[in-house]
Amino acid sequence: MNTAAKQSEVIHSQPASKLQRKLKARHLEMIAIGGAIGTGLFLKSGSAVYSAGPLGALICFVLAGIQVFFVSSAIGEMSAFLPIEGAFSQLPDRFVNSAFGFASGWNYWLSWVLGVPAELSAIGGFMSFWITTVPTWIWSAVYLVPIALVNLASVSAFGETEFVLSSTKVLAIIVFLIISFFVWFGVGTGTKPLWFTNWDPAINGATPGDQVTNIANAMLSSFFSFGGCELIGLTAGEAVNPRTTVPRAINGTFYRILIFYVGSIFALGVLVRSDSPVLDPNNPDGLLQSPFVYVYSLVGIRAASHIMNAVIIIAVLSALNSSIYACSRTLSQLATDGYAPKLFASVTSNGVPMPAVLVSIAFGSVAIIGGYVAQREGPVFNFLSNFIALSIMINWVSMSYVHLRFRYGYLAQGRSLKDLPYVAPFFPWADLISIVFGILVAFLLVFFAFYQVTEFGMDWYIYNSWLYCGIPVFIVSFVGKGVYDGAKSGKGLWSGFSLVKFEDMDFETGKWVEDFELNEASN
Repeated sequence: MNTAAKQSEVIHSQPASKLQRKLKARHLEMIAIGGAIGTGLFLKSGSAVYSAGPLGALICFVLAGIQVFFVSSAIGEMSAFLPIEGAFSQLPDRFVNSAFGFASGWNYWLSWVLGVPAELSAIGGFMSFWITTVPTWIWSAVYLVPIALVNLASVSAFGETEFVLSSTKVLAIIVFLIISFFVWFGVGTGTKPLWFTNWDPAINGATPGDQVTNIANAMLSSFFSFGGCELIGLTAGEAVNPRTTVPRAINGTFYRILIFYVGSIFALGVLVRSDSPVLDPNNPDGLLQSPFVYVYSLVGIRAASHIMNAVIIIAVLSALNSSIYACSRTLSQLATDGYAPKLFASVTSNGVPMPAVLVSIAFGSVAIIGGYVAQREGPVFNFLSNFIALSIMINWVSMSYVHLRFRYGYLAQGRSLKDLPYVAPFFPWADLISIVFGILVAFLLVFFAFYQVTEFGMDWYIYNSWLYCGIPVFIVSFVGKGVYDGAKSGKGLWSGFSLVKFEDMDFETGKWVEDFELNEASN
């Protein structure tokens, strides 16, 4: 056997009881296009228009979209070169320090594992568009079963399921945008073009301070809507020939964000008044249907509204599928690294981290129990979605910082950017902008959580769940692990927060060398 053949065998063979590389290029490309499209866009985006107004919501989605593009590009650069399992704990651990990897990994797991009940709690509301006699929590239980079976089968089953579900919802959004365009110009409505008559006001708020407050609050909706766009970094660990497939999936991210997210929020803003009850996140009747469904009903296309509601349920199932996949893989790697019980590191012969998947599925019971107790899904969904939104933002800021360290360390060791399969644009400004923007939004949200508050009622605690759960969890995890590592090292508590030196960074373990024989198999 020649040297090249031996190298190929070592690099591409999978150890026993490990994850398997079976996600092909079409799987990754569709996950990158539509894997994140779920309740965030179809349901939560309406609350952004309600809170900030049509222009305010558009500003939020444009700003968040720019940050997502920067973060996705950064993760794409690292994951194409190092397509390792559990990227959101492994990369921070390798290029920052152990404490940062521990906190980032658990925060990423938390954002996805809470996504399971969040998506399930929304399904009940969408089903109530057709059937109001069945308790919504029952639908959560019914829809959990098939997605659980898919994730328990194999990564190939996940990939094929996600490909079909994502294809359906991407097509539905394209159709929605086309119809919205014609409705905006007055076609089929019997009225003159709408133009910007619904932009009254364009930004909600009686004073500039109120307007800034509303825009800051609406950022939660945009973060939640974009959550999952970074999933490509996790799927790289199970992708066939990631050196080729990951860059292909990353390319075009900017245009997908512009068309699907910014285009959709613009359409909602010009077609639906911001004071419409269907956009109110605290209105239980509004949560019974998506604003996307409401648009069709508004213009008299009743049959289309039924089709759109069905498509949205498919989109939620897709997001649920991604949630179980993401949190199970993250938990499995945390266990492998010694950051979680070793039980969760075990993997079946067909590449499924069974214990980690079962825990992820079990979290779906939060939606079922919560819906049963509340007898409606609105409070459950609002609580979870706002908690998740800030966890997502923390993920993005963390990975932007990791990419800064990755690139500087890579160059400090005399390596060439030409050897990277994908090079993120606008370095270092893209990472710096992402970090500053995330910190600024977090500060504004903390400040405005108490801005002109007259009563700390249940609605306040539901909407600001991230304030006393999300950010503190990350800080406590980081500080706790840093202190533990410092005490264990015998070098003092502060030593646990020392950064990995550029010259000591590991750019070899897990590096992928392209096998051209796999190019055909990866498609």
